[in-house]
Amino acid sequence: MHSLNQEIKAFSRNNLRKQCTRVTTLTGKKIIETWKDARIHVVEEVEPSSGGSCGYVQDLSLDLHVGVIKPWLLLGSQDAAHDLDTLKKYKNVLNLLNKQK
Repeated sequence: MHSLNQEIKAFSRNNLRKQCTRVTTLTGKKIIETWKDARIHVVEEVEPSSGGSCGYVQDLSLDLHVGVIKPWLLLGSQDAAHDLDTLKKYKNVLNLLNKQK
């Protein structure tokens, strides 16, 4: 079994996979960032303009995941809070909401 110290000493950048990152700037411009020779290289991505593009990636899918932190404490998005089918899965929360009305 190797020690952490041995693994750190044996580390080589050559063993890392080459990566590139697609970035959408606040202005909507799309660029590709890659690392080469310890320097970042930026290339503007050429794609046909679709018209009113946003400076961010829109995610229109619902986030209905709910995490149970404690039996009385749930963590979820506003999508889950507005979805009755999701709320019905958590009976205590629905009972609490009915008492407040």
